[in-house]
Amino acid sequence: MNTIIDQRKSLALKVLSVMTVAFVCVNILSRTVLADMGPKRSISIDLKNVPSDPYYVALLMQGELWPDLAKHYDGDHIPEGNEWIRDIFLNYDEDGYILFTYAGGASSIMYSERDIKESANISYGYMVPSTFKVILVTGDGDVTVSNEITTKAFHSECEYDYSTNTLKEVNFAKHYSINLAVESLFFFGATLFIEGIVLLCFGLFRKKNLLRFLIANIITQSFLYIFNLTCRLIDPLWQKYFICWIVVETLITAVELFIYFKKLVKKDGNVSIGRNIAYAIAANAISAFIDIPVILIANWM
Repeated sequence: MNTIIDQRKSLALKVLSVMTVAFVCVNILSRTVLADMGPKRSISIDLKNVPSDPYYVALLMQGELWPDLAKHYDGDHIPEGNEWIRDIFLNYDEDGYILFTYAGGASSIMYSERDIKESANISYGYMVPSTFKVILVTGDGDVTVSNEITTKAFHSECEYDYSTNTLKEVNFAKHYSINLAVESLFFFGATLFIEGIVLLCFGLFRKKNLLRFLIANIITQSFLYIFNLTCRLIDPLWQKYFICWIVVETLITAVELFIYFKKLVKKDGNVSIGRNIAYAIAANAISAFIDIPVILIANWM
């Protein structure tokens, strides 16, 4: 009688666990997404050796000059009487570069006496370009345009030296490795949670198995972190990343198969090789499946 009750409890627990995994998957993958939801790129630029007199600075982006932009432009950071300087920015169209403006022609011109503090730093957010130049116009109307750069970081830190007219991205490797480490810790916790539920579903959630389960995930998640870091430092916009990610996930599954193969034990203390293999494949397939939207968004959105 007790055996029947235990079997029913075990079956009920497995059904509940599978329903929990299904709920997590559906909840993550069926969210309504609006056009401006999610994180947005940003650019922060430190200005070095800038003119002592008042000046104006903005970003230039690649594109075509918007007809009658001046009529739609709703930013007015230019002091009264200097509207002719605003026209320099609004009418700039050289080498395929025009003034960067936010959606609807919102303000993007910074005025040193109003928008640029003592730290001499300017920031842009919301749909900023990854490839851009800096344009600086003095109060006398002298125009200086920097070199072109393509930033690597999602939240990019740059430096513009007016004396040498050079623009460059700084601290990318440092900041990206730290940000990726924090992000990886989050995914590590999520992976433990998801694969732990699958472990429970397969009847392998045993004290003897937990240490091996933890060690296997520490090894594989560390490998995944090194892979992501290497790819991003070499080429952040690498179009073949997703294909290589699939290969890496396959290797991770193989590593966990090797670790779990004859080591995970059932409730009765016996080892079921077939169950262990099925668990390793199922657990990694489910966690990877949940990661796919994140990978796609990070690389192509």
